[in-house]
Amino acid sequence: MSIEPALLDALEACHADREQGRSPAEAGFDALLDRWPGHPGALEAVAEAYDEAGDLDRAIDGYRSALAGLDGTALRRCHLKLGDALRRAGRLQEAVAVLEAGLDEFPGSRSLRTFLALALHEEGRSDAALGLVLEVLVDPMPSPDLELYRSAVRQRAKGLFARDRAA
Repeated sequence: MSIEPALLDALEACHADREQGRSPAEAGFDALLDRWPGHPGALEAVAEAYDEAGDLDRAIDGYRSALAGLDGTALRRCHLKLGDALRRAGRLQEAVAVLEAGLDEFPGSRSLRTFLALALHEEGRSDAALGLVLEVLVDPMPSPDLELYRSAVRQRAKGLFARDRAA
């Protein structure tokens, strides 16, 4: 899927407004959907803006809508973002299903395995979660997606260690 230059320019302007502290709606993300209705790139960008703003329900709906029109890297990342948003919303079974579906399409994805491990752990499936973490650990392939989410994964790891120490 390619994104036309006008949409890229509009996305850049919306992101600049978000950096100034505006809400996704104030920054113009909702207007993207009026101008490019049903466009998977616009749907995913709006979902991500609402995800970052903490509106998980809106983000989840947007990611789900975007999935059908995405391919390649964008599709893999959308599976990851949808699965993680579902996990953070406490919808663990749905999160696991979305992340597993992503792995069915992208079986070599270290990032999908990492986020699936988080969802499985929160679902109480520690053996499966640890198995996935070990797979990621010994997989020699570089993962640009893991680099993108390094901070979030590191923060979650620190939280898990702190929770264990407090127990």
